[in-house]
Amino acid sequence: MEQRYTDTLNRLTGPGKKVITSYHGQMDQERISMLSYTSEHQLDNEGARRSTVKKIFNILIEMLQNILLHSASSEKLGNPFYMILAQNLDEYVLITANIVRKDIAEKIKHSLEELKKMNEKQLKTHYMEVLSNDQFSLKGGAGLGLITIALKCHNQFTFEEVPLNEHVSLFTMSAFITDK
Repeated sequence: MEQRYTDTLNRLTGPGKKVITSYHGQMDQERISMLSYTSEHQLDNEGARRSTVKKIFNILIEMLQNILLHSASSEKLGNPFYMILAQNLDEYVLITANIVRKDIAEKIKHSLEELKKMNEKQLKTHYMEVLSNDQFSLKGGAGLGLITIALKCHNQFTFEEVPLNEHVSLFTMSAFITDK
């Protein structure tokens, strides 16, 4: 996990690229607040448009909440995750990665694959349908966070699952936001 974090940071630095904020370690509600505040402050300092800052803030909150809700923890693995917010010319990329149980990773992948097939109108309709069906899981929502991410980044996201052992995988999600 540490090497993957370092490699990702290195890939996001260079001409026209800049890491705005990043974090690697444990996740809790206090860190969500700290990371969201720091990211918003840094974006303001970088001169990002206010509408872009709001989009990134909303996406970041949803991504971090998903990490908090779905992370697998164990004595051996701990509860590591990383978050990187970087800029590449007029585009921002928000990357999160955490360790999740394989069954959870499959459910998230399936949901994201379905969202990727939808256009903006379909995403909005799907959001309203899920919001009104009152079927919330024990872990919080009914997939509204993933739909919100897809809507806010105009479906410009990628994801990857890397198996770590027979029980858990590293799940990485990247959202791309244009500063327009």
